[in-house]
Amino acid sequence: MSTISDKKILVCTNYRANPNTPSCGARDSDRVFEALSRLNLGVPIEKSPCLGMCNEGPNVRLVPNGACFHAVSTGNLNKLIKDIKLFTAC
Repeated sequence: MSTISDKKILVCTNYRANPNTPSCGARDSDRVFEALSRLNLGVPIEKSPCLGMCNEGPNVRLVPNGACFHAVSTGNLNKLIKDIKLFTAC
């Protein structure tokens, strides 16, 4: 069983070398990272290399064993924040 100290939020900020190939970084994932970092969510928030779902990004992953969220933007953080609070409460 995970403890709160084991949990963290990963925000993919990967940029692809080819600008014509989708990437989370090219879709403003840095803004998502900054927005989440300003909140007191009780767990570390880290920039992550590629999470392997570039076509669906920006991607955010709750680790360990948490959900992965796709197409995250600063405009749709409310559901993600609710899920993060549930994740950290377990």
